[in-house]
Amino acid sequence: MEKTSKSGGNPTPPTWVNPERWLAAIVDSSDAAIMGETLDGIITSWNRAATQMFGYSAEEAIGKPVFFLAWPGEQEKMHDLLDVVRMGKRIDGVETARKHKDGSRVFVSLSMFPIEDADGTVVGIAKIARNITERKLAEEQIARSRAEVLAERKFREMIEEAPDAILEVNQAGNIVIANKTSETLFGYTRAELLGQPVEILVPMPHRGNHADNVARFVRSGKTRPMGQGLELNARRKDGSEFPVEISLSPIRNAQEVLIVVVIRDVSERRKAEQQLRTLQEGYFNELVARQHEAERLNRLKSEFMASVSHELRTPLHTIIGFTDLLREESNGTLNAKQARFVEHIQRDSEHLLALINDVLDLSRIEAGGLSLQTEQIDITDLLHQTTESVRGQAAAKGIVLQTEYEADLYASADRTRVRQVLLNLLSNAIKFTPAGGSVTITAAIEDEWIRISVRDTGIGIAPEEHELIFDKFYQAAVTTGGVKEGTGLGLTISRQIVMMHGGRLEVNSTRGAGSEFTFTLPQWVQ
Repeated sequence: MEKTSKSGGNPTPPTWVNPERWLAAIVDSSDAAIMGETLDGIITSWNRAATQMFGYSAEEAIGKPVFFLAWPGEQEKMHDLLDVVRMGKRIDGVETARKHKDGSRVFVSLSMFPIEDADGTVVGIAKIARNITERKLAEEQIARSRAEVLAERKFREMIEEAPDAILEVNQAGNIVIANKTSETLFGYTRAELLGQPVEILVPMPHRGNHADNVARFVRSGKTRPMGQGLELNARRKDGSEFPVEISLSPIRNAQEVLIVVVIRDVSERRKAEQQLRTLQEGYFNELVARQHEAERLNRLKSEFMASVSHELRTPLHTIIGFTDLLREESNGTLNAKQARFVEHIQRDSEHLLALINDVLDLSRIEAGGLSLQTEQIDITDLLHQTTESVRGQAAAKGIVLQTEYEADLYASADRTRVRQVLLNLLSNAIKFTPAGGSVTITAAIEDEWIRISVRDTGIGIAPEEHELIFDKFYQAAVTTGGVKEGTGLGLTISRQIVMMHGGRLEVNSTRGAGSEFTFTLPQWVQ
């Protein structure tokens, strides 16, 4: 018969029983997993309950580091627990997870005790683990259920307060859920909507096909987002109809497929769209009318300019012709005063004629009436002829004309108009270059273009004026006497002519450091 200790605690073995075998039998018969470990976590003992709990036999477990039982993410925690026990402290009821031999997760309540020798030194670790998997799984299920209930409640609240009408329709086409906005939008109470076929919200002409449409949507199982599909109308309780957009989403429960229908009233948007269309049509009609009026005025302007230029140029040519005769002194010698008067008359007449020609050219360009006579032109020859035509003007100011260009440069261009551009650029360069300066003309092939530059050592142009000088009637500020010469149209016309050829006319200049005007023409390709 067993003896019991005087304190009434654990039974003591009979004197004829080996105490170690007695203790081993108790450990092995326990329903809790009991394990012994070294301070490094090497398993030294493993009872039958441990085998049942983790799936490993004693032979498989003993001698291995305990960390092979670690569930992913738990290994660091296992090290921390070992550190606590190594310091002689006890751990009770820590809930953690371990890995079964089959890979499944085992939840355990773990207690750990330090094993001390006669001197009180910690020499090992004892562990007792109880399987709490069923309880933990039940707790997880309860937590999931609670979360689902809360999510469902929140979802219902969101549906209830949504700005769009939201219905849930069963497979038979009957309304099973309707939110608050549905009542406002359709004029029915919720009690009147629930259980009714959703067709009561569909205009009369479309009700016949609606059931088939619902069945077809259920079979497809595809969501139809808001804004896709035909423009639709819905019907209120009072029979009035209004435009809507609808999204359809199938959801499946244990019994059937339900359809979540979101209905958005787009009446205000449609009104705004119609107003916008009306405004756009009005603006378009006004724009067309203004364009026609502008074209009419442009034609009138062109006709007027042509008429005026003809009426002005004819007497100017006559005046210039007579001044030429007077200067030739074929009918008698002029005194100095008369010669000076004749020179003024001729210079001012030629200036006025140039102004008329510039205004007429610009008018024709703006009206689209200036056409190019494109042909193969010898740029080298044209540059030579144009340079020679202004050499006397340059020599009168002591300005040196220099040329730097190759032979055999051919462009696809209008010879007369290109000469007009060159004359304008050369005349400006000579005009704004002080006596003793120089003007250099260069030309070269650049990719598929002929690049022509006129560079001077004149007064230069401030950077802020680089684009302004191409505006109509703009004249850059000058410091050569304060008088601005010319019409202010030459560069405007020149840039337009170059652009009509598909090229560009640009300036590179700094005040006081001269200017370089460069333009490009398409190279002639045979």
